[in-house]
Amino acid sequence: MRDGQIGIADVRSRPYRDDGPPPHIHRNHAEAFYVMEGELTFRLENGEHRVGPETWVLVPPEVVHTFAVTGDTPARFLDFHVPSAGFGDFVRGLHAARSDAEAQTVRAAFDQQPSPERGGADPGLVVITRVGGADGEVITDRPGRRATVLVDADELIVSEFAYGAGERGAEPHVHHHHADGFLVVDGEFTFTLRDGSIAIPAGKLVLIPSDVVHGFDNDSAAGARCFNLHMPAAGFGDYLRGRNPGFDQHNPPEDGGADPASIVAVRLSQ
Repeated sequence: MRDGQIGIADVRSRPYRDDGPPPHIHRNHAEAFYVMEGELTFRLENGEHRVGPETWVLVPPEVVHTFAVTGDTPARFLDFHVPSAGFGDFVRGLHAARSDAEAQTVRAAFDQQPSPERGGADPGLVVITRVGGADGEVITDRPGRRATVLVDADELIVSEFAYGAGERGAEPHVHHHHADGFLVVDGEFTFTLRDGSIAIPAGKLVLIPSDVVHGFDNDSAAGARCFNLHMPAAGFGDYLRGRNPGFDQHNPPEDGGADPASIVAVRLSQ
């Protein structure tokens, strides 16, 4: 994305325990995971944490961590780096490396350092939250709409929105200082843009850079559910709680805002 607000990898992996990255920290960015299938085990300085499907994990900067795909079946998960810190180039570089020396050069250029001798930040800061109302902070829960904050950190906030048929969402608006994102997991949402609207079905990820006009609704005859991401969080959690009237959300500008062609919309691998 523009300005490198986020980097995301869609990962499928066989089970393994010892082939993953060594314990490390990211000094200048956070890492988050959404587990869709299988099981991941996160290894922190306070022990191991097994995580199953339909779960979000956030690892703040400076927290020592690594992970492995455990259990008896392959895993599928999304790996987020916020801000991206060159994560895309890191993944491409490792894939293209033809020797250990080349791979080491790629690793050295990325914000990933070995565990500090005196340990990292408090592993208790790691957030592990199941979706579907099982965990998180419920903001709204009424017929036709449920909104739950799952992750709320400076680098990233993740909210789960479940909308009934025909439920209205947000009127067209812009964010000047942060990016917005949506991962549709059930049903279909309609996004209103500067030059029209587009239907986004389940299995698609949409990333909207700052200053791009957008709004969203459930125009379908069935329920729909998505994860909404703001990166950085920009106080969106308190906005949902009714405590941040100055949140970075503004009416569409007279000039129509930034070019909607900068929106990234991708279908996740099946």
